[in-house]
Amino acid sequence: MSIIRLAKEGETTRQKELWKLCFGDSDSYINFFYAERYKKDETAVLLHDEEISAMLTMISVKIMITDTQGLDSVMFYAIATHPNYQNRGFATQLIDFCNQYLRVNNKVCSILVPANKQLFDFYRKQGYKDGFYIRETLFTRDMIDTLPACDSSEYLVSSINPQGYNQRRNNQLNGRFYVQYADKDIAYQKKLSQQSGADIYGIDCGAMQGCAAIERLNADKVFIKEILLPDKAVNGAIKQIARQLPAKEYTLRTPAYLGGHLGGSIRPFGMIRGLREIELTLNSDGLGYLGFAFD
Repeated sequence: MSIIRLAKEGETTRQKELWKLCFGDSDSYINFFYAERYKKDETAVLLHDEEISAMLTMISVKIMITDTQGLDSVMFYAIATHPNYQNRGFATQLIDFCNQYLRVNNKVCSILVPANKQLFDFYRKQGYKDGFYIRETLFTRDMIDTLPACDSSEYLVSSINPQGYNQRRNNQLNGRFYVQYADKDIAYQKKLSQQSGADIYGIDCGAMQGCAAIERLNADKVFIKEILLPDKAVNGAIKQIARQLPAKEYTLRTPAYLGGHLGGSIRPFGMIRGLREIELTLNSDGLGYLGFAFD
C-alpha cells in the first residue's frame, strides 16, 4: 500500500539515500542541498510498505507572461524513485498528488526539467508540454580567444549579490516568457557557484548591465549556466570571463534567442503543465526561458 504526503521531521536520512541512489551525487553536494535549500513543507514523499520510495521538491517560481503579469507556479525538482520501485507508476502518482495540492493552493502551473531526452516523452504523457528552450555551445579557450570583438569597450565581470543579480536578470528578460526566481533561490545558486570555485557575476560595459551564473566543473572545464545581456555584448563578455576563469573548455548556455552568431544547438530544456484553464501567450519565437534550474 502506498501513501503520499508532505515530508515530516526526521526523514532526511532516507531522502538522502534515495537522492544518492537516483542521481549519483556526492555526499557533500547532497548535504549541501539539505543544509541550504531543503524544507519539509516543500517536499512530497511516497511511502510504500511504510518506507519512503519516491520524492520530489517543489520550488515556488513566477512565470512571467507579460512585462507585469506573472503566474504563481512551482518547479518540480529532484524527482526520484528508488531503483527497486521504478516502472511502477510511483513518479506519476507523486506528480498527480503534487499538482492537485498546488491547485488547492492556487498555483497556476507546474514546470520541470527532465533529466534526459527519454524523459520528455514520459512527461508528455503526464500532460506536460515543451515550453522552455536553451542554446548550448561548447568552446575551447582557443576558440574564445579568436572570437571577433564586436566593439573595443572594456568589460567588467565582478561578483554580485543575489538581489542585484535578480534585478539585472529580470531587466534583461523583461517582456519575454520566462521563469522568475525569488532572491533566496538566486542566493542558493550563488552558494552552488562559489562552492565550485566560481560565482554569480554582474557584467558591466558602459551603461549595459548584464549577469552570468557560472560553475567550475573542474580545473579544465567551466560551465556558464546562464548569461543575460544584449547580443552584441556576448563576445566581449565571454572573452573577459575566460580571462578571469581560465580553463581548456567552456560550456555556454543562453536563452534560445541569444548568441545565434556563435552557433551551438537549441534544444528543449523545461516543460510546463497548466493547473487551471489559462492561455499562455508565448513570444513570437515560441521559445520560453527557464534559466539555471539548479541542474
